[in-house]
Amino acid sequence: MELYGFEKSDPALFDLAIVQKEADGGRTDSAQIDRIQERPEAESLIVSGLDQKAFEYLIRRFGRQFKTISFWKNKLVCDLSPLSGLPELQYVHFFFNQRAPDLWDMRDNVCLRGLTVCDFTKLHSIARVASAPALEYFSIGDRVWPGMEIESLRPLTRSSVSHFAWWGKRVLDRDYLCLAQSGIRELDLPAGGFRLEELARLNAKMPGVRGTVTRPYSESTVIRQGEETTWYLLCKGRKRLLKGRDEEKLKAYLEEFDRLVKRYRSETG
Repeated sequence: MELYGFEKSDPALFDLAIVQKEADGGRTDSAQIDRIQERPEAESLIVSGLDQKAFEYLIRRFGRQFKTISFWKNKLVCDLSPLSGLPELQYVHFFFNQRAPDLWDMRDNVCLRGLTVCDFTKLHSIARVASAPALEYFSIGDRVWPGMEIESLRPLTRSSVSHFAWWGKRVLDRDYLCLAQSGIRELDLPAGGFRLEELARLNAKMPGVRGTVTRPYSESTVIRQGEETTWYLLCKGRKRLLKGRDEEKLKAYLEEFDRLVKRYRSETG
């Protein structure tokens, strides 16, 4: 499985799927986990319904078999540290957890290239990401339930991450400019979380950066009574624009953004 593909939740994309039918992820026990031994060739796994005991059993018995694991709705897992014993693990995706307050020491995960963490209600620090020696892609935030908060992005300045995506509610120290001190070359952030001036200043500090951070708007399409309407959602404090009607206003808005980026860039030297 390639980088970015591991984030998809379709069981058909994985060599092996142990996914329960219940909406909350259900429960997976050791007997279901033991069926993995019937598929020794499988290298990618999506699994739901693990509690802490089942999580540890899975990692201890079969963890080293997999290069990619998607932990889909395992809300009762509280300690992720067993993952530190998987040196060949390349991609890890988490969706929905209500217990884990921290990530894990990734120093021995020497092959880990991609990590995605979505909808973790108790996780507020990404400090452990700095311990991953080969991590290229890190994404964290809200996928379904809005409300994820993290203390700071500063640990990324000490990491190997080159592509970072943040889709959460709030960074508590509000310091996004620290990312200019990192090795990030691609940055995905929601324009609606920033004022236009803030987003322009961040772009000025990170010349050559790619990603959604370079575009001060996003598009949202709604369908009502069979009619499709697309809106341009702008930065904080700016009214949304209607696609197909407000193109001139969007053009003026983008020109304002470009002027601000150039101005801030000239001010910083």
